[in-house]
Amino acid sequence: MQAITIDKLGVDSKFILQDVQQPALPAGQVLVNIKAFSINPMDVAAKLGMLGSPFTDNWSYPLILGWDMAGVVAAVGAGVTTFKVGDRVFGGLPSDHAGNNGSYAEYCVAPLDELAHTPTDLSDAQAAALPIAGMTAYQAITKSLNVQSGEKILIQGGAGGVGSLAVQLAKLRGAYVATTAGPAHTQLLTDLGADQVIDYHQVTPSDVLHDFDGVFDTVGDIDGGLATLQTNGRLITVAAQPTPEELAAPQQVAFQFTQGTGAMLEALGKLVAEGQVKQSIETLPFSAESVTTAQNRVAGRHTTGKLVITL
Repeated sequence: MQAITIDKLGVDSKFILQDVQQPALPAGQVLVNIKAFSINPMDVAAKLGMLGSPFTDNWSYPLILGWDMAGVVAAVGAGVTTFKVGDRVFGGLPSDHAGNNGSYAEYCVAPLDELAHTPTDLSDAQAAALPIAGMTAYQAITKSLNVQSGEKILIQGGAGGVGSLAVQLAKLRGAYVATTAGPAHTQLLTDLGADQVIDYHQVTPSDVLHDFDGVFDTVGDIDGGLATLQTNGRLITVAAQPTPEELAAPQQVAFQFTQGTGAMLEALGKLVAEGQVKQSIETLPFSAESVTTAQNRVAGRHTTGKLVITL
């Protein structure tokens, strides 16, 4: 199969398109012919050598990165009954996937716990953009923060792949939603339902937001988020580890370790297919150059929504 690989980690590593051996299909898993995959900040951290165990436990070179994907089931392992050959599917690969089993390739082997059927009205590009970003936002809004109708919620970093979904999910639960973003994204976030968009270049959120019930931090500004909360408010972050001082604050503060499931993906896919949640997606063709460009843009935070590579 063809795959986009690297032969070392670090800023000097280069993506290369080459032929590699297809991963073997074990029992209880499915072989997916990948039609699209998306680029996440985690991918960038992996290439730079910033990830440790468990991510790196099974890596070998040439290394195929990538976790998000969508495609078609090409074969099923022994004991698989919930998927069949020809099914359109999308999902996330394990954090500790083998070095020859990332999503930057024509094929991957996927376990069933983070795999879902792709809705008929969802394109492969839309589906591939959902797993990491979507499950992160879904868990934060519906479980970690457990947003309730009438609450005031701040989403820090609303224009990104995670933040833009979180804004919409919080609105669907009946919250008043404020979010931070640059001026170029104000209209986008207003269109997605945000009640208040704060230009973080000009305004400190705590200068205009007070007594909020919850904060979802996707940018690493825990102190800034805490300053907007009421005493019994709660903050969830996926972008920084809280310090002892932040954990000692009267508000609830926690880092979210996202534990995605197929059920989460089914729910997210249904919301997007029905038009209740909108995505901002840019697609690029399958090539080493496209992956290099996409990773550089994600690393520089020069993206709106998600960048997706299509095969």
